[in-house]
Amino acid sequence: MRTVLPSRLRFRTGRGVLAVVAAIAVAAVAAGTLPAAARAAGNGRAPAAISGHDFVARLDAARRLAEADAAHPSPQAMDAVRRAVGLPLDVVVAGGVVHLNGDDLLAGLGGTTAGDFHRADDHLSAMEDAAKAALAAQAPDPQKMGAALQGAFQGITTQPSVFERIRHDIWVFIVGIWQRLTHAVNRVPLPRGLLLLVLLGGVAGVLVVLIRRLRYVVPERKARGAGAGKQVRTDWDRLAREAMARGDLAGAVRARYGALLAALAARGIVPDKPSLTAGECRRAVAGDLPDLYPAVAKATTIFESVMYGRAPATAGEVDTLAAAERSVKAR
Repeated sequence: MRTVLPSRLRFRTGRGVLAVVAAIAVAAVAAGTLPAAARAAGNGRAPAAISGHDFVARLDAARRLAEADAAHPSPQAMDAVRRAVGLPLDVVVAGGVVHLNGDDLLAGLGGTTAGDFHRADDHLSAMEDAAKAALAAQAPDPQKMGAALQGAFQGITTQPSVFERIRHDIWVFIVGIWQRLTHAVNRVPLPRGLLLLVLLGGVAGVLVVLIRRLRYVVPERKARGAGAGKQVRTDWDRLAREAMARGDLAGAVRARYGALLAALAARGIVPDKPSLTAGECRRAVAGDLPDLYPAVAKATTIFESVMYGRAPATAGEVDTLAAAERSVKAR
């Protein structure tokens, strides 16, 4: 089965994948399918799929080429970098084949300046780090994954409250009345504009009465509204330091990730909402701050790997997230 994924692929496989890939390769050799695939490639057909390690090797070669060509930039040299990666291509993952499309960022680099090659170098470095981490990652821990998902859904309302249902019913009732009144207006032999003004005044009066009565039904709304503008921002830096002090590296990663999102939200790059995913964060940064994409992509990949139990947190990874936050603030 073939699956098409976005160009900026983040492998999410465990160590068991390597054993499966090896078993598939051995079985293919025994059945004589690998020579057939090689012959098919030689006959002009689609090239055979490569392994995850071969894909990492391609990224490393392309990154070194971009680094060397920065001293003498040219469109031809940038084409050579793209050819070294070889997109689009197929990669064997977990006994299946994953198809990788072309990379939009690399395709958009003209290669006329050294900055183009530096951006390609950073982008390829982030992709290579993510691929290496995926190949060396531990199998996901179901308990940690369940706990992470449960924490991600905290604060998100999945069932409307009684008040929200009542408010919805009231709105449906008002819309129904408005539709009936406008239908009746069409039958009255009076100026249409005058009738509409009368109707609008009547509806406004009804809304004022309902709003006043709802304020008595829910008196705490006023106090909540008064305090809304005085909400205290979370001190992510303090939480990260406290987590490091007690040896909670996962907690420090979580806090530094929160600080990174807060810095991006302050610049208007991402919305300030608890349901924002790491993938949405990467896409937003790639569109608005492409030069910071490698650092942010690496930081979000570390967060996902730690929070979903694929790898334990380290002090170096905490520093990587902090560096990404500083680079955003320095922009």
